[in-house]
Amino acid sequence: MIKNENYRKISEAIIRFLQTEFKKRGKSKAIVGISGGIDSAITAFLCKKANLDLYGLLLPYKKRGTKEAKEVIMALGIPKKRIIHIDITSIIDSQIKTLNRVINLDKISAGNILPRQRMIIQYAVASSVGGIVVGTQNLSEYILGYFTQYGDQACDICPLVGLWKTQICQLAKFLKVPESIIKKKPHGDIWPRLTDEKDLGFEYKDADKILYLLLIKKYSKDKVIKEYGFNHKLIDKILERVDITNYKRAKISRFYFK
Repeated sequence: MIKNENYRKISEAIIRFLQTEFKKRGKSKAIVGISGGIDSAITAFLCKKANLDLYGLLLPYKKRGTKEAKEVIMALGIPKKRIIHIDITSIIDSQIKTLNRVINLDKISAGNILPRQRMIIQYAVASSVGGIVVGTQNLSEYILGYFTQYGDQACDICPLVGLWKTQICQLAKFLKVPESIIKKKPHGDIWPRLTDEKDLGFEYKDADKILYLLLIKKYSKDKVIKEYGFNHKLIDKILERVDITNYKRAKISRFYFK
């Protein structure tokens, strides 16, 4: 991984990016879903520093993440009129119950309804107030395909997508994000007590370094094993995850006309 990164410069670059994009689109209202996780917290902090009109959306399922999300709201001092708190539990449970009448939803299909429902609400708010939905996805999640299509991946602009998860953690410290959020294990909030790393089967710090060396530095697998001490099973597991999620990153590029 890159050493001695200047997180002041990184934050300033992202802030300029946000200001430029919002100005280009003639908008000033940033719609951010604040989940209580580190990615959404940083996104909200950067939007605030970019002097955007930040709308904080708290959309918890069974109250998960509510405590941490409220800490972010308080730390940023978001005005009450720009805080939208909707408990989506009844909405989600109703959708799952309705769908189960006609098809037996598996665990993944049912879980993916949560991030998709949140994006429905975020876009409804954005449309109503004339804002832009700001995504919270990072580079690690993107390359590993650790996101729900048309769910947490859906957005108008995504300022963190160029940063690895390990960089996100360091940037959070620089921005003085609440310590409770920095220490919280990354969690997708689809299933209780299931952290990202437990679900993936490896840690972000290992995945980030391996992917950086293989994809950015273009090192061979043998060199990464020999010089950095990673075992081939871990590398293969990470690369398999990248390979099987390629479809998520593919875009429909062909159009048919008669």
